[in-house]
Amino acid sequence: MRATPTDAARRATLIPEFSRITRRAIRDLRGQPGGPDPVAIVRRFHWFLPLTDEEARAVALRLR
Repeated sequence: MRATPTDAARRATLIPEFSRITRRAIRDLRGQPGGPDPVAIVRRFHWFLPLTDEEARAVALRLR
């Protein structure tokens, strides 16, 4: 599961599904004491994309 998809078309098919999962995770974990921040959640669920901190923060804000 941790293997990075190298095919761009395969990554493109994964992004919508992982975004849906990430949106739910942000909602569920945001209010938990000691839980990860939204940026960490985005990085965890979108490990196959090389995101900078600024990009991950922008994605997290968009998915809230």
